[in-house]
Amino acid sequence: MTATRLSVMTAVLAGLLSTGSVLAQHEGHEGHAGHDQAPAAKTPARVGDAYPFATCPISGKQLGTMGDPVVKVYDGREVRYCCGGCPKKFEKDLQQSLAKLDAKIAADQGPIYPLKTSLVTGTDLPEKPFEFVYGNRLIRLGAEQERAEFAKAPAKYLATLDQAVVGAQGKGYPLKECPVSGEKYGGDMGDPIDLVVAGRLVRVCCKDCKKDVEKDPAKFIGLVDAARKGEKPATHEGHEQHKGQEGHGGKDAGHGHE
Repeated sequence: MTATRLSVMTAVLAGLLSTGSVLAQHEGHEGHAGHDQAPAAKTPARVGDAYPFATCPISGKQLGTMGDPVVKVYDGREVRYCCGGCPKKFEKDLQQSLAKLDAKIAADQGPIYPLKTSLVTGTDLPEKPFEFVYGNRLIRLGAEQERAEFAKAPAKYLATLDQAVVGAQGKGYPLKECPVSGEKYGGDMGDPIDLVVAGRLVRVCCKDCKKDVEKDPAKFIGLVDAARKGEKPATHEGHEQHKGQEGHGGKDAGHGHE
């Protein structure tokens, strides 16, 4: 074999190997977005409470009757809809839609609001306090000027409001067992966990039950409200199934408590 022919064959072989390497790299990137494509937008983080009502703010239909609710977040505030067509209608005049929702939340949470003092200054509230909704929670201040101070540390003030709710509703809490699992408080499950949802104290037996309350807060708000009025609570849906889940066998089953 001449040196020239050997040189040509070597060049061809090198080219084939190079092509195979490029193809292999390309195949390894199948299904991935190109480098020039913008990354997928992240869902905005929620602040405060989950959407507290059982119905869609646009259609008025019960959430869940048309499949899983559609969840949207506006500046940290969660709203749930019955279907994919309702958000556009809500967002057509977002400020007006949120104002209507604010009024509904104020009417719902106002009668059980636990403080007679400003959440920011601690001074007595006037006859007509300044009200607004933050993270689906009603907030009452002495004057509108105090809102700027609230905005500096909203998590701190929400925690203070939660403590006030627990203090106001804890002693006469009407349920003797977890509204999620049906487990009696105390005993093997340890001390219950106090959640505050839409201005209500919802007491659960363990961390796992918090997820159920987050998934369908309106259901558990309704259970607590009914019990407070002396009405017989509805049957715990999935009660036996939940009790049988891993971790509901007491402390030894691996349930941590906050």
